[in-house]
Amino acid sequence: MISFEWYRSFIEVYRVGTVSGAAQVLYLTQPAVSQHLAALESALGNPLFQRTPRRMIPTEAGKRLYSQVVDAIEKLESIPHKNSTAETPQTIRIGTPQEFFIEQVLSQLPQDDRTFYTIQFGLTSELIQQLKAGKLDIVIATQKITLSDIEYELLFEENFWLVGPPNMTIPISEGISQADLNPLSQWLLTQDWIAYSEELPIARRFWRVVFGRRIDVQPKLIIPDLRAIRQAVKCGFGLSVLPDYLCSNWVTENRLTLVLKPAQAVTNRIWLAFRKSERQLPTIKRMLEF
Repeated sequence: MISFEWYRSFIEVYRVGTVSGAAQVLYLTQPAVSQHLAALESALGNPLFQRTPRRMIPTEAGKRLYSQVVDAIEKLESIPHKNSTAETPQTIRIGTPQEFFIEQVLSQLPQDDRTFYTIQFGLTSELIQQLKAGKLDIVIATQKITLSDIEYELLFEENFWLVGPPNMTIPISEGISQADLNPLSQWLLTQDWIAYSEELPIARRFWRVVFGRRIDVQPKLIIPDLRAIRQAVKCGFGLSVLPDYLCSNWVTENRLTLVLKPAQAVTNRIWLAFRKSERQLPTIKRMLEF
C-alpha cells in the first residue's frame, strides 16, 4: 500500500526541486524524503525524477502523477487546519512595507470576530527570513528573494513618477519625446532632491531607465518613509520619485506637480509571499483571495 507521506514527499520535491529543500519544508530528514521517493517509484514501477547534481527534474511519469494527485493532497492537508480553526480565533502575522500597507492594504483586510492580525514593518530581505523561520505567516514583498520553500503571488504593480512641489515651473512642454530628455535631465541635476536613503535606490533606478545613465546628486533631505517624502515635496524641500499610488491623487489635487511620467514606465512588482507547505491553510487562502 502506498503511504500518504510518500505522496507528500513527492509533491514537495516536485515543487522545490531538491530533496534537501523538500525535507526542510516537511520538517523531515533528507534520507527520509529520499526513502519516501524511492518507495513510491518502486511501487509505481516508474522513475519520477531525473537526478542531476543540482536539481530533481520530473520525468513524464512524474509530471503526470503530480497533475493527478496534487489537488487531492492539498485538500487532505487542509482538513486538519479547517477542523482545528473552525471555532478558534486566528492570528495572522504579516510582514510588510509600512507605506504600502497603510495606503493600499489596511482598508481591505478581511474582518470578522475570529481573525486577528499582528503587523510588522521592515525591509523585504529581513521579513522573508522571518517568514522562512516561521515567525511570520505572510510577507508583502517588494522583491522576489528566491528560496526553495517560499512561494510568491503577484499582488500589485506600481509605477514611479517624478514629482515636485505644487505650482512648480518646469522648463519643458507637454508630450516630451525621449530624444528631448537631455535638457530636462540637466535641469533636474540642478534641483534639490529628497531620497529614501543616501543610496537613492528608487531615484537611481528611475534615472537609469529613463535617462540611460547614473544619477549623481547629493540629497538635500533623507527620510526613510515614502509618505514623509511626499509631504516634504509638498512643503518645497525638493523633487523625488514616488510610486503612483502615493502621488496620483495629490497631483490631481495640485498638492504636487507631476514633473515626469515617463513614456517607458518604471515599474516595480509587489508580491504576497508565504511558505509553500502552507498554501492550503485557510488563513493563507483567505489572504490570497482578498
